[in-house]
Amino acid sequence: MEINLTASVLVAASAGAGKPRRFKIEAYNGGKLHVDGFDLPVVVDLQGLTAAESIAIVLNHEPPNTETTVGSTDIIANDGKSLSLSGPITGDHRPRIKAVIDQFDKGQKWQASIGALVTHQQEIAAGQRVTVNGQTFDGPIIVARRAELKHTGILPSGADPSTSVNLAAAAATTKEKIMTFEEFLTSLGVDQSKLDDTTRPAFQMAFDAMNGAPAAASAKTDPDPEKDASMAAAAAITNLNASITTQINAAQKQLATRLRQNAEIQAKAASHPMIAAKAIEEGWSIEKTELEVLKASSASGTRPTSFHAAQDDPANLGNVLEAALCTARNLTNNGRRADAIPLDKQFDDKTLQAAHTKFRGAPGLQQIMIQCAAANGMPLQAGMKLNSAGAIREVLSYACPQHGPQSLQAGFSTLSLPGILSNVANKEILQGYMEEDATWRDIAQIKPVSDFKTVTSYRMLDDMAYEKLPPGDSIKHGKTGEESFTRAVDTYAKMYVLTRTDIINDDLGAFDDLRFRIGAGSAIKLNDLFWTTFLANLATIFTSTRTNYISGSTTNLGADGVGLGLGQKAWRTRRSSTTDGSKRLGGIAKFVLVPPELETIADALYQGRNLGAVKVSDGNTFANKYQPIVAEQLSDSAYTGYSTTAWYMIGDKSKGSPVVVSFLNGQETPTVDSADADFHTLGIQFRGYHDFGCDLGDGYLNALMSKGAA
Repeated sequence: MEINLTASVLVAASAGAGKPRRFKIEAYNGGKLHVDGFDLPVVVDLQGLTAAESIAIVLNHEPPNTETTVGSTDIIANDGKSLSLSGPITGDHRPRIKAVIDQFDKGQKWQASIGALVTHQQEIAAGQRVTVNGQTFDGPIIVARRAELKHTGILPSGADPSTSVNLAAAAATTKEKIMTFEEFLTSLGVDQSKLDDTTRPAFQMAFDAMNGAPAAASAKTDPDPEKDASMAAAAAITNLNASITTQINAAQKQLATRLRQNAEIQAKAASHPMIAAKAIEEGWSIEKTELEVLKASSASGTRPTSFHAAQDDPANLGNVLEAALCTARNLTNNGRRADAIPLDKQFDDKTLQAAHTKFRGAPGLQQIMIQCAAANGMPLQAGMKLNSAGAIREVLSYACPQHGPQSLQAGFSTLSLPGILSNVANKEILQGYMEEDATWRDIAQIKPVSDFKTVTSYRMLDDMAYEKLPPGDSIKHGKTGEESFTRAVDTYAKMYVLTRTDIINDDLGAFDDLRFRIGAGSAIKLNDLFWTTFLANLATIFTSTRTNYISGSTTNLGADGVGLGLGQKAWRTRRSSTTDGSKRLGGIAKFVLVPPELETIADALYQGRNLGAVKVSDGNTFANKYQPIVAEQLSDSAYTGYSTTAWYMIGDKSKGSPVVVSFLNGQETPTVDSADADFHTLGIQFRGYHDFGCDLGDGYLNALMSKGAA
């Protein structure tokens, strides 16, 4: 890409008899530039800037000739911090050039537009800092690490107010330098490698005449060497331009032929975009393309002119690409491990077969992106690879029509890469979410909320048992004592980006981070929030007053089951907190919740194995009675309230639970809100979120805690 620098110009009066006037261009001060074609400010690294030995200076970017060439540089000063150009003005006797210089002498200021071709660039991201040209810059910016100074045009227009624009006097100490023939050609903008036996002598004659060399014998009685040189140079340039024009015309015809052929290939293989891509990349003939389309159509059992199968239906291409990604990633959908929906239930047979036929089970990220871009009208180019910023940006602009700058071509579909990746991402994060520990589900009630407001729930604590109705008496109202508890949800979210590096590496393994960071991350946060709420509130949930707490040296599970027996007795003697406290609670304990330290003894009690004095032959009364649930958080010192000896009896969660988990609108799994093209980082950005909350419930009526120690 080319950078144009607006620079100040200095032109000198003559330094003495026979000395030409000189120009000086203060080209670049090493700072930031705002350049067309670049999204960010650009800093040209002067250490990596190269230039030819001499550069022609012309008027208004016109093609160099004897009427427009002001002169050429003999000094290009680049100290690594700033850039300036200077040299003699050799064309000041030409009418147009003389007129501009006359305007300068009357106070008119000049600008110079200097073009540099960037061959290597580095993007500095926001938050990063870089030192270039002796200056320090904060990102985001682009540093042109390597560039080539190509041309310079002088324009008689007002100066850029940020620079000083003058015409300076030629330094009197500058030694006059006679141009070589090569420098003369450069000053005219002529590439000497393009000269042949016809054009070279004409330029040589013009050069000799300009420098006062004797001209060939002429029949003229009043020779004008300068005029002869001008005429010869003009004739040579005319011949050279004609040759270049011929070459350009031939190249344009060749390009037009190739474009027409590519368009015809895309039309012939419209229902087989992968065949079209390969045909263009490898330069197939139209006939070979038609043959490959025929083979593909025959293999799928369809006629090449009907295109009704899923793999040939452009409207179904999105489903095919999604199925290919899901197959490659081995993704299921919805539910937990036991009730996950397999792929053959998510996609029909034709779609799955189409995905297999196109990608053989191993699509690349680049293939998916290019397929979407092609379906949305992007002209495919031979050998296209997404290994440069420009290629990625162009493909994203077509593949993400809702977000990219590229307007869609009429007649093409609106296949959305963000939509496809969002669907796949939701399956990825769901799978990651389901793979994490969810022990809390065994004991927690789950309830929905409709918004983010705090919800208040009530529990009727009095005994609502029926009373005998005397003859002729009316039914009495039950006396109730209300106890309330509140619930609310918050939003938890995470961002993830498939980076430019992931795209260039063409690695679907990048989706692993999507699964672990957004999917598993949500489950990890919910799990942590649940046990934090449970353990931090033990003193509120379990108390002697509530009759759901026991302690003492014999309340541990122990090796003989005595502690479990005490817990069982305490469970059966629980009382509700009624006015007189005389009503016992019903309900059956189903689980024993233990830390890892008590897992072995809890399993042994449940399975009926010998326990100290309790032998199988004696009958283990606890066998198959209280199913163990092991939660490592119970004895984790990172949590307030942890213990290695405490254990809990829990009833069926339908009767209540100590901690209630709430989900907004009942959505129990995280969601990828969208996948958008990020044109700043040349990546694809995912936004995952989950709305949930963990609050104390009324479960103390359905749970009992044993301290397991004195």
